[in-house]
Amino acid sequence: MAETTQTPSTVISRKMMQDDEDSPDIPDELTFKNSLKLFQRLVDKTVIQKREERLGLYVKDDEQMDYDKFYAAVLELFGTGVKTQDVKTFFRKISNNPDGRTDWCEIFGYYILEGDVLASQLDEDNMVFLVSKKQRITKAGVKRRDVIKCIVKIPQLDFLVTASQKGMLSIFSSQVIMKLTLGMDSSWITGCDYLSQLKRVVAVTERTIIIWDYKTQGTAMDNCFIIKPMEHCLLCVCAVQRPAELLVKDDILLGDDGGYVNLFTMTSDDFGLKQSKSKKQKQIVVLDSKKFKNIKRKLHDDWVVKVKYIPALNCFGSCSLDSVHSLVLDDLKRLEDNVPVRDFSVPKGVNAFTYCGKANIVVTGGDDKVLRLWHPNINTKPVGKLLGHLFSITEIVTNEKDQHIISLSTEKIFRVWDIQTLSGLQVFHDNQGGPKETQIFAMIFDNNHGTLIAGSTVIDIYPLTRMIQGTKQVPQTHERSINVLVYNKVFHQVLTICSESVIKVWELETGQLIYQIQDAHGSSVELTCAAIDKNGFHLATGACDGTVKTWDFGSGQELKILPLGKEINDNEHWLMQMVYLKASESKHVILVLEYSGIIKIIQGNEGESYLSVTWELPEAVSLAVQGNPLMSLKLTLNAKKNNGFYPDVELLPDKEPVSSDPEIPCGIEVICFDLLRVEGYNLLATASANGAIMVWDFESATTRYIFKAGHAVQVDGPELLRINKLLFLYRSSLSDRQLSLSSTFSSDPQSDESHTQEEGSTVAIKLEGDKNEHSGMESASGLKPGSLILENKAVPSSILTAGNEKVEPQSIPILVVAHEDGRVYLWTIMGELLRELLPFTKHPPIPITVLCTGVSAKMLFAANKEGHVIRWNVGSFLDDPLDGNKHVKQQICWRAHATKIVDLFFDEEKNLVVTASIDSSVRLWNSHSGHYLGYFGQRRLFEISESSDIILPCDVNETPFTIKEDSKYMEKKQKFEYPLVLDRERWKTLTRSSLTLKKPGPYEVDQDFKFFKALASPKIHKHPLDIFRLGNKETGVVFGAIPIYKVSSPENLKTLSGKQDGSVDNIRKRSKTMYSSPSRLSLRRAAKSSQTPIPSSSPAA
Repeated sequence: MAETTQTPSTVISRKMMQDDEDSPDIPDELTFKNSLKLFQRLVDKTVIQKREERLGLYVKDDEQMDYDKFYAAVLELFGTGVKTQDVKTFFRKISNNPDGRTDWCEIFGYYILEGDVLASQLDEDNMVFLVSKKQRITKAGVKRRDVIKCIVKIPQLDFLVTASQKGMLSIFSSQVIMKLTLGMDSSWITGCDYLSQLKRVVAVTERTIIIWDYKTQGTAMDNCFIIKPMEHCLLCVCAVQRPAELLVKDDILLGDDGGYVNLFTMTSDDFGLKQSKSKKQKQIVVLDSKKFKNIKRKLHDDWVVKVKYIPALNCFGSCSLDSVHSLVLDDLKRLEDNVPVRDFSVPKGVNAFTYCGKANIVVTGGDDKVLRLWHPNINTKPVGKLLGHLFSITEIVTNEKDQHIISLSTEKIFRVWDIQTLSGLQVFHDNQGGPKETQIFAMIFDNNHGTLIAGSTVIDIYPLTRMIQGTKQVPQTHERSINVLVYNKVFHQVLTICSESVIKVWELETGQLIYQIQDAHGSSVELTCAAIDKNGFHLATGACDGTVKTWDFGSGQELKILPLGKEINDNEHWLMQMVYLKASESKHVILVLEYSGIIKIIQGNEGESYLSVTWELPEAVSLAVQGNPLMSLKLTLNAKKNNGFYPDVELLPDKEPVSSDPEIPCGIEVICFDLLRVEGYNLLATASANGAIMVWDFESATTRYIFKAGHAVQVDGPELLRINKLLFLYRSSLSDRQLSLSSTFSSDPQSDESHTQEEGSTVAIKLEGDKNEHSGMESASGLKPGSLILENKAVPSSILTAGNEKVEPQSIPILVVAHEDGRVYLWTIMGELLRELLPFTKHPPIPITVLCTGVSAKMLFAANKEGHVIRWNVGSFLDDPLDGNKHVKQQICWRAHATKIVDLFFDEEKNLVVTASIDSSVRLWNSHSGHYLGYFGQRRLFEISESSDIILPCDVNETPFTIKEDSKYMEKKQKFEYPLVLDRERWKTLTRSSLTLKKPGPYEVDQDFKFFKALASPKIHKHPLDIFRLGNKETGVVFGAIPIYKVSSPENLKTLSGKQDGSVDNIRKRSKTMYSSPSRLSLRRAAKSSQTPIPSSSPAA
């Protein structure tokens, strides 16, 4: 690394000039020089490692320097002031070009143009406050027809102090429960505060100062002091917060109606113990104000309505209705001398002001209904204005965490503003009180609990819930629908591409835009897929015209291109998916899928100006459906076009294909694929539009045909067989041990590469053929049959064996398939169906569009066409997939978008999920709770933290719902007996015996259950019914609560003869006889009338 050209003192001086006056302290020069020496050693170590990696001499160990270790070391040397983006840029530079020239000051971004790249991204409001149901405290410590005049929050003690106009002082706990109260029969109280050194409460009236020792029990006679007289009418008070001194004292600032600001000093010696033993009548101790040190200066020409002390600026502020000296902001020393003060002029004066420490902004408001933002040191012109209030502004408070200000007008209308964007976020008002009720005089914001507290005749607490969304439109990351979402896990960056071919790169943790590229493949050429190599340094993009380009991911510089072919038909070479197999200076290898169903390898070698197609996968579905479900492969290495990953493939079917076979179904072209390259497995799975799956095993040199319809119970139509996504699930020892080592991440409009493959663990290609082919291959490539191909390095397969035994993998690969019918199937690579999953989303089955998993393959995520995200726990299932007792458990489901999700990825280390939809937005979610964290493109930086608040985008109204272990949403197999049938033999017995019994009375009819006693279980079925209950009737989902019975017909069901009592014909004849023959009672009556004998009749059975 070359020597630096600038001295530390020079750069430090430049830094001091650029930063504001209130910038953090800069370390001394000696410490900074020592940090630079250690940083030089860190860079040298990294450069040496990168050089050895390029030469193939580096052996990985625990001291391997990756980006995370480099970033942690830089933070330890220079602190958190170093920007993440600058460190990433520096690390990319030394990784791509270890021999290049670097300057240490680049780590601070001195030669990078700095600016707010997000300032002009959006013109809509992007964050609002939702006001939940407020809490009203009616026991507010006020008298009848009284009003709270002042509220003070004491952060160190976490309680509130309130003062009412008629002399009531009260202390409330953090839960706003009144603990102490004190009534003073004096003039109206105009303000109060807390004395941190004396541990007392101070309040001011028109002519007196009240000191309340709230810790002493008793009445006002026992624990209060009155300081009077005061020269002017006191209107406000504020305690000056200073560090503790040996002498316990407190300074308070007082504002009066004469325009004076008073600095009043009190010590502990001024308040002695009262003579409580005296038998005389107790009286409040009155102290003479002339015995106290009081410094005052006239700063305004009108009433001083507010006075505050700002510790961050080490100055005080006072405001008045004076239009010339509306706000004074200066040091306390200005009260003792006659030096001109720094004052701010506002038309019609200032009623209230506040200070935001993070933004270093003072906000004022008054009768002109305009909020003005001022720099504390610039009083000539405000830096911004906020318009919106229609009435006079009476109070302003600050939300320091989010850099928001909340203003209140005389009509009890609250407005929330964003200081950074100078935009209004939300408007709400106190609608519970009548129009003639007293206005709100006091308001504070509790930053500890995130609540807004307002005081009038009662205390109202507004729990403000943060919601990151657009107030006028759906949040937008791009202006058009999203086509591609790719994650660079090495540098924790997100790449998005829209249908207008605009490429944007974002920081995952902050959401900040790094750079963007427009018309990457030319004007009016739509980008359809992209992929990033495993090291995170290179990017490949594919377009609708079949062109492929490679880029430097860090700088966005174009490297190589695959030009257009001579004969291009419409959509024939439309690229649908790609995977970056290898990226280096000498070789770029990319696996792509065209719209025609052809899978190719596009390769660029060293010295070649353009990329070229070097390999194609033959079509196999048409052969498989003609009686070749398992075919052998003839694999031959091509020495001229060796890609280092896949050899040339030739199919060897057992049955000769028929060219004009009418049974060949349509839709055999490949629409998606996934690959798995780990130790022991070299698999490539492809899916066709008709639901066919081909698993290419390059280890055993075979390809296997899998078709869903052969295993499914019901098939509603050929369109539901379509496969939208394939994903390999595989758990290796490395994935459980280290999450940072993961596979290449790639993406297309609907898929990305499996996350379960390991870095640098490419596998051997088992070559099948005769001895002559083996000998020819050995001479051509220099490799023996059965050896491994690891990045063009020959490794004997004996490395993978212990003795003469082959090391078996810890788990078997599982192929996850998502269909158009909304179901997810889990297959083995041998074609055995293990599980069938139907996601529960409180809606009918919705087509699944995306599948993804984490590095450890413990969680499986899916997304559908209506914007739902579903998460399953597959950890226990992958431990032993062949065990029928292992279940795949759905854990959570949430609505991420209102439209189709085209892609998503899961960062297991940070517990984040990013979704992209056709609604032009890319959104960030918490993977555990499904809570919304924001969208890429918003003005605010992300705040990635666990929050109990349910935050939703504006176009989503469904809250996430979790599914517990014993929930009824889980698919549970239960046993139910068959429905009972009428046993004719038992019925005969009951009816015959009933003739001899006494006829039941009118109240005994309900107890005659002979019909139900005759019911019995059928004898023809030996096994009870199987029921799969997929819903929960408590949620009100009717279609999910109806049990589905699967009744299997008995194999040998003998037809009952017509003479049997239980036959259908006999039952019909008996019913006709019963309804046609006269009853016994009617025959008896007829016999009596005609005096004829009663004919005998047999009892009806």
